[in-house]
Amino acid sequence: MTKLKHECGVIAFFSKNKEDNVVNKTIDALIKLQHRGQDSCGIAYVEDNIIKKKSASGLIRDNFLNLEVKSSVSIAHTRYATCGKVNISNAQPYLYNNVALCFNGTVYNVSKYKEILKENDFIFETDSDAEIILKWLFLKLKKESFKWSLNEIRDVLNNDFKMSAFSLLILLKDKIFAFKDFFSFRPLVFIETETEYILSSEDCAYLGDYIKKFEIKAAQGIEISEKGCFLSDYNSCNNTKKCVFEIVYFAHKKSKVFNIDVKSARVKLGMLLAKEDDIDADVVIPVMNSGFWGAYGYSKEKNIKLSLAIKNNRNVLRTFIEKEPKRTIVIDEKYSIVKNKIKGKEVIVVDDSIVRGNTIKKIVLLLRQNGVKKIHFRLFSPPIINCCFWGVDIPQKEELLAYNFKSKDNETIAKELGVNSIKFISKELFFSVFSENEWCNNCFTEHPIIISPQV
Repeated sequence: MTKLKHECGVIAFFSKNKEDNVVNKTIDALIKLQHRGQDSCGIAYVEDNIIKKKSASGLIRDNFLNLEVKSSVSIAHTRYATCGKVNISNAQPYLYNNVALCFNGTVYNVSKYKEILKENDFIFETDSDAEIILKWLFLKLKKESFKWSLNEIRDVLNNDFKMSAFSLLILLKDKIFAFKDFFSFRPLVFIETETEYILSSEDCAYLGDYIKKFEIKAAQGIEISEKGCFLSDYNSCNNTKKCVFEIVYFAHKKSKVFNIDVKSARVKLGMLLAKEDDIDADVVIPVMNSGFWGAYGYSKEKNIKLSLAIKNNRNVLRTFIEKEPKRTIVIDEKYSIVKNKIKGKEVIVVDDSIVRGNTIKKIVLLLRQNGVKKIHFRLFSPPIINCCFWGVDIPQKEELLAYNFKSKDNETIAKELGVNSIKFISKELFFSVFSENEWCNNCFTEHPIIISPQV
């Protein structure tokens, strides 16, 4: 793993006119969420009161452009697997008894739910969390799905999956339900236009005109039908735990996530990192694309020229976890260096975070091979020293570079990576942007932050 693995992306369209077709609009919007997952993709839609599904392994553009399908309502999903194998059977949405469900997140203690479902004679077709949630709803609600209500579903999710993280969409033949987890780990935005209702993991999926747009709140649900939209109550206990890496890395630069402008937040983090750094150099270089806006902020604060000397091969998408030797091959293919921009120069390289350190080591080698004089690495998030229980696929902490060097000083880490110096943003400055009371920061904490299910 060279970077953090992503969450999934979800999208839904519901037309106010039953004669309209929203399927290709849904696919176009899903493409804009492709950065959230590249393992598989799928769409569910209603045709003659029957919910149908199309799914595929790989990228959306390779499978779903110009679908010859017509429906006024649909939900869709692009997947990175935090649970279950990477294969077509686990592609979401999951369809069961004329109900489709897709979600972004993870079920906490999933084996417990699966065992109970098996004891109640449920048979499993996949090993994804989506199947478990949907069949759990059938188990607990004990009635036909067309009789399900917004508050009934919300109560089951909040009571039984309080420790889980999700933004969740459910498609029935005549309506869509959407729900957020109790602590708001994952983002989900509602958008109303003149002609449609839209639900999306990020608002970058739709950047057109709108009548209304808002982030769905923690533990809140929404029902959309031909009668309009209905919102449930939400968690008003002021104990949200939003994932900081949604802003730092996962989300698209054009998005507003948890009501925060992603690009502006990354620029600010870069500027704060520069404020507490006494190093000087010839140029500031971002690791593309994840480090760009942090590097921009750093460069602006330091008044040092920004140079795009590390090039990102656009044909290689975000670097996910791969087994050796494929991991090394992917990194080799992803980056190249513009030699005349760095030869003989002292450089500051800026990125969002370090996981195992594989990407940094490769970039350092490329920079050295192209004649750089000195390399200073700067990160605009604190050291990652713990794994995550809520859907970010951070490896076991023993694999994390910062965990293994947590008792060492930065000079020792720099030597391991082959750089002249390294510096992480301090937790104090980082949490001046992200309040520790509102944001989950378990990955920066040596001892796991266990959230009580009794909250």
